[in-house]
Amino acid sequence: MPAFCYSMHRLKTFLRRSPAVRILLGFILAAAALALLDWLVMGPGRSLTASFDGSIRSSIRQMHSPLWSSLFLNTTKLGSTIYLAVIGSVAGLLLIGYRFYRIFGLFVVAMVGQSILHNGAKFLVARPRPAAMLNYPAIESFSFPSGHALSSLCVYATLAWLATNRLENPAIKAVIWIATLTIVFLIGISRVYIGIHYPTDVLAGWLAAAIWTAAVVSCDKGSVRG
Repeated sequence: MPAFCYSMHRLKTFLRRSPAVRILLGFILAAAALALLDWLVMGPGRSLTASFDGSIRSSIRQMHSPLWSSLFLNTTKLGSTIYLAVIGSVAGLLLIGYRFYRIFGLFVVAMVGQSILHNGAKFLVARPRPAAMLNYPAIESFSFPSGHALSSLCVYATLAWLATNRLENPAIKAVIWIATLTIVFLIGISRVYIGIHYPTDVLAGWLAAAIWTAAVVSCDKGSVRG
């Protein structure tokens, strides 16, 4: 036991001092999470996950109303490629303008990684999309994982972390995180409400994004000058 504890201590010390290793490990774990969920969704667990997806979609179909439809059709735009690209570009320009080069570098790493995870998994899994439950433009890409869920969590959570890690007011930090998580949650739910993703697609996107984002922001020291 002492030898095991010593080995774990050395491992923690190594990871703490090696940002590149943490990022690489985070990417591997995020990819492994997607692979595991793919195995469940498209493999031996297909009947179980199909039942889960079907029950959630059925429940959401029953709550459809003009009010909810308007809310989710507008909310889903916040996770689109165009919106995230604009937000990411503005954030990047501000970071460069204020000479927060290290923070900018971490943000770029987060965005590149999520893009590889998102597009790579879609290409490899090739899960067909479900039938939309609302009148929504046809989408050519595959369903697993939800790009809106994965990308929005990475973008918004990374920016929220980089901002709050430099603030001292706990109330402002709480407001930023509550707003961030609410937006990310609503974006993910909107994809299921509209019907263009299965619930498991969204859960897979959230899980992979959480692992990847946590790995990237763990390298942020929180210095004022970035």
